[in-house]
Amino acid sequence: MMSGDTLAPEEVRAEGFEAVQMFFAGGADGDDKDPSVGDVDKVLQAADIALAAMTLHVDLVGPKGAIPGDVERLQRCVRKTAALDGRFGDNERPILVWHPSGYPDGEGIDDRAVHEGLCEGLASACAVAEEVGIVIAVELTRAGSLGGAESFLRVKDRVGSAALKVCIDAANFVPDRTPLVRAVRMLASDIVIAHGKDSRFGENGEVVDYGPTGSGCLDYPTYISALKEFAPVPYFVFEYYKNREDMLKARDIVRASL
Repeated sequence: MMSGDTLAPEEVRAEGFEAVQMFFAGGADGDDKDPSVGDVDKVLQAADIALAAMTLHVDLVGPKGAIPGDVERLQRCVRKTAALDGRFGDNERPILVWHPSGYPDGEGIDDRAVHEGLCEGLASACAVAEEVGIVIAVELTRAGSLGGAESFLRVKDRVGSAALKVCIDAANFVPDRTPLVRAVRMLASDIVIAHGKDSRFGENGEVVDYGPTGSGCLDYPTYISALKEFAPVPYFVFEYYKNREDMLKARDIVRASL
């Protein structure tokens, strides 16, 4: 589950949840707002659960390439994630999920520079991740700078780091990118954590909105089956629930697909 107060701490394990994903503050200047090690421990100890991953939302690239302040922020959060080692449950290594913001827009976009900046920024962050023993899991998203399986593999080839991995969330790129099962197969060796939410689309094929599991068109039996066969990750994290009912419905949909 994502961190929050949807379930009381004493309910978390009773309802079948074993881990929580928590967040660093978004943006390049969020250091003073980040949770401390003590803050994280307070959440974990209250519910007697593991830390599935930490998450950072930061652009990393702009219209002309890498944003140095964002790259430095990612590097700092890599070290902060490493400081939480020992709390990540069944994960092989601590995980920092990097969620790219929207693809750069505005006048004068240099797409080649965006790609180069993305590779350079991730390479420098992954060098720190290798040094401190964590992985950076990119959450692929259709509107972001890494929009699907092919774009990730293209960057992976350039970065060349074992610390660069994937957080897969099928609702982020199916069905308007790589077909679901093929994407899981292509990314299988790099997937270290999975997310569950849903998406709805307009007649023009664009996303109308995202919501909790069961509120859209994602084929959950196929999604879960593909993960079980090709990428059996330790933790499947629910998001976009707005209340207890949404969360427990999502849990039951996934359980029925196992």
